[in-house]
Amino acid sequence: MRGLAEVASAKSSRKPSKLKQYKFPESKESVGRSNYYVKALSAIRRHHRGQSDVVTSVLQSLMLQAAGETDLRKKAKLLNNHRAIVDYLKNFGNRRLAIKPGKSLYYLYKDLTVSAHPDLVAEEDGSLILIKLNLGKEDYGGGVCGLMLHTLYEAAHINGLQIKPNRVECLQTSSGSRIAGPKRGFSNKSSVDNACQEVLSLWFAA
Repeated sequence: MRGLAEVASAKSSRKPSKLKQYKFPESKESVGRSNYYVKALSAIRRHHRGQSDVVTSVLQSLMLQAAGETDLRKKAKLLNNHRAIVDYLKNFGNRRLAIKPGKSLYYLYKDLTVSAHPDLVAEEDGSLILIKLNLGKEDYGGGVCGLMLHTLYEAAHINGLQIKPNRVECLQTSSGSRIAGPKRGFSNKSSVDNACQEVLSLWFAA
């Protein structure tokens, strides 16, 4: 889902290189990216389950591990996970989210299957909410969040989840930006299909 949005939003000259990052999911670079913030995601879920003592322990452990790590990449990963947790707690930690089991969602277009898994599935104020997190230091570029949320919304409905358009969200922890889908609903899914068609057209060139 993120790959689809990034390719669609990129300049024409950069689209093939963007797609390569997602075309080869077993490459060392792609595998590293996919599980980079796994500790932060786990701690965020635990926070909303009321396990603040566990979160505190995770934060302390990340700093201790980083202090003793000599590999600069591993050290940066530990520190970035620590930063992501702290940023999330500062900007969104007071939300009362009741965490629910995760959902494996997909959007299908011709021969393309787009994974659209939310990072957090929760109930808030009595309604279901699906959240995509950006735990990095920089916000996503223009258009990326909007297309991700539209794809997530369409995938949820394909899979039978009755989710309101404004209950799909992208939270960008570093800046504290909270982007929700439109209250009046998304436009028809042609924008998602057009992005999928673009990826298919570029696939063999990437």
